[in-house]
Amino acid sequence: MKIIDVVTKRGDTLCGCWYGENFRNTIVIITNGTGGNIFENKFLQVVGEQLELNGISFVYAHNSGAFQIIDLPSKSKNFSGLTFEMFDNCVEDLQAYVDFAKEQGYKKIILGGHSYGCNKVVYYLYKTKCKDVDKYILLSPTDTEYHIEGEEKSIAQFNDYIAQNNPKQDDIIPFLFDKYNFFTTRTYLDFLNNSHHKNLPVYSNKKHFNQLKSINIDGLFVMGQNDVFAKRNGRNHLQIILENSNKEANNEVEVIENAGHVYRQHEQDLAKAIIDFDKNTNCN
Repeated sequence: MKIIDVVTKRGDTLCGCWYGENFRNTIVIITNGTGGNIFENKFLQVVGEQLELNGISFVYAHNSGAFQIIDLPSKSKNFSGLTFEMFDNCVEDLQAYVDFAKEQGYKKIILGGHSYGCNKVVYYLYKTKCKDVDKYILLSPTDTEYHIEGEEKSIAQFNDYIAQNNPKQDDIIPFLFDKYNFFTTRTYLDFLNNSHHKNLPVYSNKKHFNQLKSINIDGLFVMGQNDVFAKRNGRNHLQIILENSNKEANNEVEVIENAGHVYRQHEQDLAKAIIDFDKNTNCN
């Protein structure tokens, strides 16, 4: 595995983990969810290793919402990381990795995300009209609007704090959202109010799958059957997503029995699903 740096259009430096650097046929790029990273999402280490053994390159692509705070030297001189993340930056983040794959000469690019990373992939493909990407993967896709609705007490606490203290946009709010996320005021408001990431409304509003329906390349949708974000019914969760995806695409569903959100003890099953997806479907 090799660490790579990519630079976004806005000048932020992001780091990725590149497996199978000597191959040039297929590359699978998976971006992280909320605060995700190669150290905590160990299942993607296994995926990278297994794909490499099967002649497939893999990049775990840390986006600007990876880790809590990222302080890398960059042209923009901005901090990145979950604390400072603005959702719409995901388009430039993912484009930087797609451009890397193109520069390396890969024949097939498969772009995917895990958890909140799925919302970013869907939005990216919607905005770019699937240019330069052959297939896509959604691992543990979540309904962010439904998740926000479940944080009523946390949101009330945030709103009270903002009303009483009138913090600046880049001030870090001194308590956690969802038990583990530190946000700036700007990031908190973006997460609550930005409709662009509310693009997989499995439970919150099933009428608005417009972004997903616009994606006309083949997709693989994967969920652990016991994933708490699927109300421990991954099969039903993915069926709703499949029914609201583009009917012209050859989309597939893979439910991994007994697995949760990060596929602990089922990493090999996840890797096999991705390998089979690469082998069994054709590029558009």
